[in-house]
Amino acid sequence: MVAETSKNARSARVQVLQYRGKSFVTGLRWHPLGSVTGHMKEARQYGREHHLDIVAIRRTPAIIQAGFVARSEEVIKGMYSLAATLAGQLGDSWIAAWKTESEIDQYALVAVYQGGVISGCDMIGTGAEVRRRVAQQRSRGINFDNEYLPPEFDMGGQPLDVAELLQPSHLKREYRLRPLVFGLSKPELVQLAVLGVLIAAGIIGWAQWQNHQDQIAKEAAFQAEQQRLAELARLQKESGMEQTPQALEHPWAKRPSVADFLEGCSNVIYQLPLSIQGWQFTSAVCDGAQVLSSYKRSGNSTADKLIQATQGHFSDRPAFFDEGNSATLKFDISLPAAGDEPLKDAIVMLANLSSWLHSFTQTPVLKEVPVVVPIQPAIPGQPAPPPPPPPQWKQFELSYATGITPLDSLSGAPSQGLRLREITTKYETGHLVWSVIGDLYAK
Repeated sequence: MVAETSKNARSARVQVLQYRGKSFVTGLRWHPLGSVTGHMKEARQYGREHHLDIVAIRRTPAIIQAGFVARSEEVIKGMYSLAATLAGQLGDSWIAAWKTESEIDQYALVAVYQGGVISGCDMIGTGAEVRRRVAQQRSRGINFDNEYLPPEFDMGGQPLDVAELLQPSHLKREYRLRPLVFGLSKPELVQLAVLGVLIAAGIIGWAQWQNHQDQIAKEAAFQAEQQRLAELARLQKESGMEQTPQALEHPWAKRPSVADFLEGCSNVIYQLPLSIQGWQFTSAVCDGAQVLSSYKRSGNSTADKLIQATQGHFSDRPAFFDEGNSATLKFDISLPAAGDEPLKDAIVMLANLSSWLHSFTQTPVLKEVPVVVPIQPAIPGQPAPPPPPPPQWKQFELSYATGITPLDSLSGAPSQGLRLREITTKYETGHLVWSVIGDLYAK
């Protein structure tokens, strides 16, 4: 590639590079056009005001831009804009510099950001001038997606293969310069008008689609925020205390207290009869939302008798299994959330809880389990949220079996950070055997 040396009427700013018989113009004055449908009228007005009559038009989804030059600069119709040619192939965010001749200190520079050629960055200059212009763009805080810089600049990036990009097979009509006022035939004007209508329709359609997506995202974000506020209000109402937004991130805040869990489960389990019309009690389990009690048929008892005897006393009709010889009765309960509370160090909380249970001759098992923080789903039309930070607490699973009722063994126990998950009782050889599962949260 060789830089044009004839400058009889051409200013130092405007240069022409020759490559395989094609002329590429640098030094255009780039100006954004605001009107989608009337951009040529706007370009002609700008040209008249600044005495510029040759133009290259660039259209992207983000910008319509015109590069102006005067006919007096010895630039003619049919030449190509160097910046437009490269921008059409390299995309909407990049900066490139390369040496135009091996024998002299001459470099070309083109930079594009957000789809538009940066003013003053379509130029030919010395290595020092071009290097200074690259540093100037960086100092403005512009982060280009790609940087194509020569190794001798020592500024990073990678070399640009200009020869590949400017070969004739890659050149398009839209990269050419054309007269701003004269020289367009009627068919060209018709084609330009049709193209403008199609582009305008495409931009309007894209804008409508983008607006629709934005509305979906806003609605989803609004709904998510409403749900979060409703959940926080529920915690405050049920706990009877003011709750910070951080409470929504703490699993223990949303679960019943030990006292409420024990009372809610015990009030139902202790009222269960050991026999209902010949059906014998075998077990019951309470998870804080319901109590499921199991009964086994004996003698000449029947399913009809069990249904009739339990009607109106439980939340649903009996569910039969074991070929109709066993049945489960469900009793729904509703327990309030305990709300948030501070946690102590794990070594202290583990010692306090195990010591309490040991005093009741219990043998609790406390083992640490991994804490899994749920990942928030992405809002439609928005990128996926970043992964949640690691939790600031630990979780230990509590389990033990006993012949003492949980109401007796846990009433008054150190319950800070303790939440019960399940209470189970089984009727064996004339007495009840209990098992408890819960979670202890600690720092």
